[in-house]
Amino acid sequence: MRWRSSTKVVGVLYEERENAKLDLLGGSQITGITYLEKASDEVQLVSASKFDVNILRDATATGVLYRDQTAADVQLLAGSKIVGVLYEEMDVPGLKLLRAAHTALKLVSGQAVRGLLYQQQGGDDVKLLSDVSDLSMVAGAQLVGFLYRDEGLSQ
Repeated sequence: MRWRSSTKVVGVLYEERENAKLDLLGGSQITGITYLEKASDEVQLVSASKFDVNILRDATATGVLYRDQTAADVQLLAGSKIVGVLYEEMDVPGLKLLRAAHTALKLVSGQAVRGLLYQQQGGDDVKLLSDVSDLSMVAGAQLVGFLYRDEGLSQ
């Protein structure tokens, strides 16, 4: 019987170079994450199917092994490009972000989003979409901002 983690890797956020646009490497492509523990020179590897977020909390991600969609080879995404790991714990719903860099980057769970502020193409008016379960109304629109409930604040 194979042991499987209760944490699922949803994807890895990365940038090709500093201050470039963020990209997402999908979780289904990821085969493993390499990391360096504090006070160690030995690079470790954890399989994506056995990923434990606690391993990376006190370690430095040094790379992500992934299957290229066009080739059968496994590729390595360098640790210097990794911004963070998106994951989901099976017993706690909602995406979470384990930041590897850019400590100011935050993830707002979709459950906390209360509305999107947007402008239609060529329009001047800012509109509010409060039902974010269907985004087809804002297709092609420019996102101006979003409203969310901060769960850390008392109601």
